[in-house]
Amino acid sequence: MTTYSQPGGKRQKVKERADAGDYFHGIEKIEYNNAASATDTLNYRYYNATERVHAKTMEDWLKYSLSLTEFRNASAEYPKISNHRPWDDNSHSIDNYKRCIRAFFDLCAKLGIKYWTALDSDLLQIADSWDENKTNWDDIVEYVHELSQRYHVKLLWLAPDLQMHPRYTTGAITNNDANVFAQSASQIKKCLEVTHRLNGECFMIWPHREGYDAIFQSDVARELKLFVKLLKITAEYKDRLNSKIQLLIMPYCERKLKEIINYYMWDITSCLYFLKNYGLDRQYKVCSPPGHHMYMANVYNMLGGVSVSNQFDMSNNKNVTLMMKSIIDQNCIPPGGINLKVSVPRDTELRDLVVCYVKYIDTIAKGLRIAANIVAEQIFSKHVQQRYITYYSGFGSRVISSDVTMEECEEYYKKNQLHEAASTKREHFDFVFQRYLDTCDHI
Repeated sequence: MTTYSQPGGKRQKVKERADAGDYFHGIEKIEYNNAASATDTLNYRYYNATERVHAKTMEDWLKYSLSLTEFRNASAEYPKISNHRPWDDNSHSIDNYKRCIRAFFDLCAKLGIKYWTALDSDLLQIADSWDENKTNWDDIVEYVHELSQRYHVKLLWLAPDLQMHPRYTTGAITNNDANVFAQSASQIKKCLEVTHRLNGECFMIWPHREGYDAIFQSDVARELKLFVKLLKITAEYKDRLNSKIQLLIMPYCERKLKEIINYYMWDITSCLYFLKNYGLDRQYKVCSPPGHHMYMANVYNMLGGVSVSNQFDMSNNKNVTLMMKSIIDQNCIPPGGINLKVSVPRDTELRDLVVCYVKYIDTIAKGLRIAANIVAEQIFSKHVQQRYITYYSGFGSRVISSDVTMEECEEYYKKNQLHEAASTKREHFDFVFQRYLDTCDHI
């Protein structure tokens, strides 16, 4: 097995410019203050990292991570901000990447967030030369390792960028050109090695462009075999590294259906079927946005993490609370935690940038508090149990626990034809749920 140089060896330490200080100077570390006023937007009103809620600390339940991708690029639609950032000269130099990374770590420290995520292209410009990439990676890995120790911020997951390079226009993993497949595999290999060296907890594969364009010129069966092969050799290489990294995969769930219907993983269900069909469900877990996709991944015990972007309506307290209730009901924090992929308007100043993250962190923490109260009082769990009570005894229990034939179903129906359907009491319980949301400040 190939050996890798460890951070802190003979390489000369990176020197920052003499005037390098706190890039968010003038903004204090965000603290918890449950009496914060409406205009005090640089305090958490609900997020208290060390407070125990439903037998775990809030930081354990939430396991927040910040995305370097959105921090650097503002958004996918407008990839560069219009306001000048003191750390970014918009070049692809190693020094500029280092300044951006350090500013990002400054932000994590201000917010009290202990995890971060990134694409490999957020850390350096991926070159076409293998030797140049190796040298640059060694430099960046050492620098990030030093920052991690200084700021006490840990890599949660790293993902290879299999979208932006022109070679991936028609796909990376499922490309019709074997050379492109080899290049994408090499990029994934290096990215996995970097994750291992930085003690990352997870490794993400995000199939940006894996799907067919025109069916009349596509060998879909072959492309699926390529997809499977790449996922399998990734898992095998992780094992050869003796790494305990959790492998994650992110299907497309937030795009419009007509834009992604030709993708091989266009929602959670297609992704879960793919993994199960090819025996990959033991190696990979699935990341998803909040909502239906997350609930389905939880049901199959396959939820690897939650990705919260601007497309998720943070003003909808009900959906935020349901997201956190789903995690509490599982009694298991997904390894990929809650990743904040927050984009801001291009004219956003530094203070407002921090406020944006405070809003997301605090709103989800509020949802956790409400969800914990709902679970503790058991009103909804008892209601659900009552709704399905016919499956807890008699014929219904046999349907769940043993084999029941069609003939037996018919016989049971003949004897129980006079049956009135019970009301779901939807309006009542919807109002009860709203009452929980309204009384959050009293929790």
